[in-house]
Formats: sequence, structure tokens, C-alpha cells
Amino acid sequence: MSQECVSCLYTSDHPFGLTFNEEGLCSGCVTHQEKLDLDWNHRFELLRKKVDLYRSKSVQGQYDCVVPVRGTPEYFYVLDIVKNRLGLNPLVVMYNSQFNSIPGIRNLDLLRESFDVDLLHYTSNPVIYKKLIRESLVKLNSMRWPYLAGETQFPVQVAVEHNIPLIIWPLHQPTEQVGMHSYEEEPEMTRRGRHEFDLMGHEPGDFVNVETLANRLDVEDLHYPDNRRLSKTGVTGIYLSNYIPWDSRAFSEEMIGKFGAVAAGNPRTFDTYDRIDDMTYMTIHDILKQAKLGYSRVTDNLCREIRFKRISKADAKVIEAHYQSMVPEREIAVFLEWIGMLRKGLEWYLDYMTHKIDCNATPAPLNAAQLSFIRGFTLHGEVFEQDQYIIFGKGVKL
Repeated sequence: MSQECVSCLYTSDHPFGLTFNEEGLCSGCVTHQEKLDLDWNHRFELLRKKVDLYRSKSVQGQYDCVVPVRGTPEYFYVLDIVKNRLGLNPLVVMYNSQFNSIPGIRNLDLLRESFDVDLLHYTSNPVIYKKLIRESLVKLNSMRWPYLAGETQFPVQVAVEHNIPLIIWPLHQPTEQVGMHSYEEEPEMTRRGRHEFDLMGHEPGDFVNVETLANRLDVEDLHYPDNRRLSKTGVTGIYLSNYIPWDSRAFSEEMIGKFGAVAAGNPRTFDTYDRIDDMTYMTIHDILKQAKLGYSRVTDNLCREIRFKRISKADAKVIEAHYQSMVPEREIAVFLEWIGMLRKGLEWYLDYMTHKIDCNATPAPLNAAQLSFIRGFTLHGEVFEQDQYIIFGKGVKL
């Protein structure tokens, strides 16, 4: 039987693995307490000393590190730390989701201009990418695997090719959500972690078969560099969240005020900063996540807010139910047309998932306090401002 944390909304069914202490507090909430207890000034000095080992001293203008980004306000904070506080010269990279939103594109443009950085992006072949997403739906009940494979491979590949041994990532998701590590353990990005958590235990070769008509060349750009090349370059991937008490909401709001980063509304969460660059993340992906795992992204957002004591668990429960009853028909229709699936096909697909989605549910009503909490998030526009995804690269015009 599933066990729920006495403090937050996560249960023992969490895919990253969740443990509980004698009081019924989950490991994620226990580790979160470190954000209040650790000497973060000392930890930032540890970060400064670590990056000083990688700082380029040979050629003026040479890159000190690789920094992966997305078009959300949180990544302004990452670059503000990397450039303005650590004084590093980063090569900024982005793997194209091919589901880009207008707010996300605006943020990427502003990010590049605000920090005067070189931004290198990569777009997989759109035809093959769509083929792999279809196979991901069949094999994993998820559409995200091809993007996750590319997003976690491309920065490492760039680091190896350019002989840049340091990659700076924002946060380690298993630690933030389920407290997999203490921040003092300073977990780093590894091939094993990518395989187990990002890629759900699958590798690109698993998607090569006659049914999908995908061959080895189709997945070549999703492979992690081999150990020989990694060892030669000495690539290390560190997480800023091990040295800074990470708070995505607070950091996003700071960057909106400081640099004019864009916030936008999504149909299945109150958080106007999270994943606003991808038009499928809070729509079709979120529906599939809820059907597969029993919870959705709004649960992740609410657990963060509970842990920072910005909302009570009782109010969070109501807000969770409210957003999980939302079925964004317009957004789903755009994805179904893109992937080549009928609405009846999606309904048949969802019927076989572990958790049932009621497509006719009435959203739970919210009281004044809950509405006030939601209105506390900055809103500039909507993620779904147009009925088509923005693709750039590979010769595809906007």
C-alpha cells in the first residue's frame, strides 16, 4: 500500500524512490531541511574553489565551462551566478525540443543578449525525432525520452569536442525531489545517473528495431560520449544546487525583476516560470505523466512550495486536484495532429495506463486564499500563444 509523506504530497510510489523516517517524513523533506541548516556561504566558497581549478588561463576568451540552458527564467539565475558571481566565460548550449513556445524563444534571445554569451544549439532531424517520440510512447508511455536523451548528451558532447572539462547544471532533480543525496555529498552528472533517471533505464540502441524503422544512424546523436573520450577531456558535471540553496520560484522572480525574463501561464499548473519554453510539457506530457505515475508536474511544484512553507498541505491538496482535472483539449489536439494520432486513439491509449484520467471532470473550486496564492506568480502571457510548435535549426524556418 502506498504511503504519503506527512508533510508534502509525494508518496512511496515516486519513481525516483522515496523513504520515510519514523515520523512519516519523506527523504525529500528531510534533505530539504539542509537548506535551512547548512552554511551556504561556506558552500559557495567551496564552489568558487572548485571552478577555479577549471578556469581557463591559457588563451584570452577561451571558454571556462559549458552551461546547458532552456528558455525559462531560472536559467537567467544560472548564468548570473556563472558569469557575474563566479566570473567564468561559459559556452552556452541548448538541445532543441522542437516544441518551442514564443515565451521560451523570447527568454533565449534575452538570455543571450543580457549575458553576452555564445549560444550553441542543436536540432535533431525532425523526421527521426518524431519517429523516436512515437516509439517512446509505445515503449515507455512517455513522449519525453528522445528529448531527455538529447538534452543530457549534447552538452557533454560539446564539452568533449571543445576540450572544456567543466559542465555546470542547475540542480540534481532526484536530490531536490526525493532527497537521494545530501547536498554535502555533492553528486555529479554521470553516465549511470543519466541512464537510471533521465533515460528511464533505456539507451539509444534500444530504439533501433524494424517496427519503428529506426536504424543506428538515427540515434547516433543521442549517445553519451564513450569513457575513453570522457577520460581524455576529464569532463566533470557539477550542480549549482549543491552549493546554493536552490529555490526555482524565488530565483525566477528575482530574474524577472533584474533582467526582464518572461513568465507565462500553463493550463495544468499555477507555476508561471516552470517549463514555459516547451508547449507539450504541461499539456500532453503532463497528462501522460499523471496516467502513468498518478501525479503530475503541479505536484512537484506544490511539494516545493510546501517545503518552503509558502502553502499548507491542505491548500496544496485542493490546488493539485484543481489542476489535475484540467484536460487542455486545444493543446492536445495540436500534438495529436503533429504525431498523427486520432483523439480516439489517445483515449484507447490512456485506457491502458495505470491511473485513469477523467476527461470530463469538473475542476475543484478554489477558495480566496488558494486563489491569492496562485495570483502571487507573475504572468506576462500564455505558453500556448499559437497553434503550432516553433522549430528552428536543420533548415526549418520559423
